[in-house]
Amino acid sequence: MQKYFSYFFTSTMLILTLIGCANQGTLTGGKKDTIPPILDNLKSTPNYQTNFKKQIIELTFNEWLQLNDIFKQVVVSPPLREKFDVSLKKKTVRFEFDEKEVLRENATYTINFGTAVQDLTERNPVEDLRFVFSTGDFIDSLEVTGQVVEAFDKKPVKDVLVMLYDNLSDTVVRKEKPFYFAKTDEGGNFSIKNVRADTFKVFALIDGNANYLFDNKSEKIGFLKEPIVVTDSTKVDLTLQIFQEESQLQLQGEDKKKYGRIAFGFNRKPQEEEYKLTFEDVGQRTYLHAVKDSVLLWYDLPQDTSWNVFVVKDTFPPDTIKIPKLSRTTFFQKNKLVPAKAITPNSKLEVRANKNFSILFNHPLENIDTNLVAILADTTFQRVVPKIEIDSTNKRKLLIQYSFKEKIPYQLKLLPGALTDLFGLQSDTITQALDVKTATDFGDMTLTVVDMQADKDYVIELLDKSNALVEIIPMSGDTIFKKVFKSIATGKYSVRMIQDTNGNGRWDTGSYDNLSQPEPLFTRELEELRAGWELDATVSADEKAKSKKGNNSTPPPASEKPQSDRPKPQQGGKN
Repeated sequence: MQKYFSYFFTSTMLILTLIGCANQGTLTGGKKDTIPPILDNLKSTPNYQTNFKKQIIELTFNEWLQLNDIFKQVVVSPPLREKFDVSLKKKTVRFEFDEKEVLRENATYTINFGTAVQDLTERNPVEDLRFVFSTGDFIDSLEVTGQVVEAFDKKPVKDVLVMLYDNLSDTVVRKEKPFYFAKTDEGGNFSIKNVRADTFKVFALIDGNANYLFDNKSEKIGFLKEPIVVTDSTKVDLTLQIFQEESQLQLQGEDKKKYGRIAFGFNRKPQEEEYKLTFEDVGQRTYLHAVKDSVLLWYDLPQDTSWNVFVVKDTFPPDTIKIPKLSRTTFFQKNKLVPAKAITPNSKLEVRANKNFSILFNHPLENIDTNLVAILADTTFQRVVPKIEIDSTNKRKLLIQYSFKEKIPYQLKLLPGALTDLFGLQSDTITQALDVKTATDFGDMTLTVVDMQADKDYVIELLDKSNALVEIIPMSGDTIFKKVFKSIATGKYSVRMIQDTNGNGRWDTGSYDNLSQPEPLFTRELEELRAGWELDATVSADEKAKSKKGNNSTPPPASEKPQSDRPKPQQGGKN
């Protein structure tokens, strides 16, 4: 017992002593390690070997390591036919060829480790770690550099494979792995090093299935029409535009559960020339309207029956859609013609003097009884008759125009029966308060486009700050375009210029099989349009030219007359 007590006392005192020592100060770390591991060349497999024979490659560093994302980071150019293995043992990275691998004759190989090799503590990657060897008598030393950008917005794209082929056939990108390749960095830049003097086909690919082949239409690509020639005396620096080919239009499904409307969903936005809807004639009245990647078929039948719709796409057999027999009576019991957005007692619709405003309804409109439509002005509610019509591009939209006066309250009044829709339903009483914005709440813009070529077609698009389309203007046969946009919302605008090579009024992507590049397109940002200002903006249709600027001015004092009654300050366009 005495021995046990003595042991317990001694142990307790030792623990208390250690705790006391530990509490005397707090341990703090030193400076954060930011230095990546350093290769020990003496302990590593010699780099830049010639007449290389297949062997295990060992790279030894000055500190303990970890490997990160080997599958994506470690790439070999030219690609190996078999899978390789990368492993780690303490401070050494081992690269091992598959026993079945046969290296090409007289070829310079590069093993690029990317950021796969990192230190153990702070994950600092070894930068530009490459192992180069040649199976021939010398190391190839030429280089091909460049940048890959998105064709549509010209932004750089990372992780794109840029590949060189010594086989110049068009089918090689689908059948063979490249001879040389590199991946783009964050800035879209690439550098293919240790290239031999030769002629190469150039192809860029976002490789979705990591097989170095263009075998999926959804993969983004870029290419040069003509091969490049790499010699000792020339520097090759390329710019490639990457794009996704337009997929073949496909019907993905339809919504036909409710009487009166069928929604056909496609894999992308369908163009008018790509499809045609026909149907059995059972006496139906119809209206067709495309919305994004869908086509809406509104219909009304004289009696309940089933019928077929045929969707024809290109030259393929049509899809036959059987529309079930649905109850028209039930539809009329549950549906009314009303605005798509509910009107509340406190809601006000923003309108501008001398500008159309619109109200969207839940069904396509057929007729207007203008005798039942009025705008009530000021506190006396004097009745005035606006210009009113159904939008020809969207029959669900009612367009209204009137020369409003500022600072006067208005109400739009639609009496019962003022509107009739496709089904014969009539609107009830609709009363909408209007909030008239003054001219000084908006700005005017004069847009001038110069340097167009008279023998080419263009599409000019004005975009707002959210890149929503404000207006689209096809142009041909002129070298200068000018248009005034009156009383438009303030903010930042941009102009997108499309050289419409096929004259279809829209931007078209490229096609590898047709060896066609995406249509030339670029965007110019304009100076900000401020309230009560007029913006004079001139941009050039020459992609390499800069926009021309006018003189900036300061906003007018708040006490000055409205914009339309006073001299207008001007702002210049911006590149």
